[in-house]
Amino acid sequence: MKITKEKAVTIITESLIEKKLIRELKKLGINGYTIEDVRGEGQKGERGSDWDQMSSVRIQIVCDKILADKILNYLYKNYLDKYAMFVFMFDTETIYSDNK
Repeated sequence: MKITKEKAVTIITESLIEKKLIRELKKLGINGYTIEDVRGEGQKGERGSDWDQMSSVRIQIVCDKILADKILNYLYKNYLDKYAMFVFMFDTETIYSDNK
């Protein structure tokens, strides 16, 4: 078992931009991600998951600090002022198989 210290970047945003955002994140260097449909309420109002154009997704990426910072800067410059988006990052320890 190998334990690695990494960063988890969580992006909660409009489902309408999911595919475009994933393409751009891949260009930045992400290797994997998890997406979930979510609902809630924040500064930009309530968002449900029952209507595609008003639904939200949570995108979770685990990566090193350099890539996490690159993602946050990219989102800040290109998305935060244009879309309903909430982004946070936290430290995580990831368990990998010795065979990886």
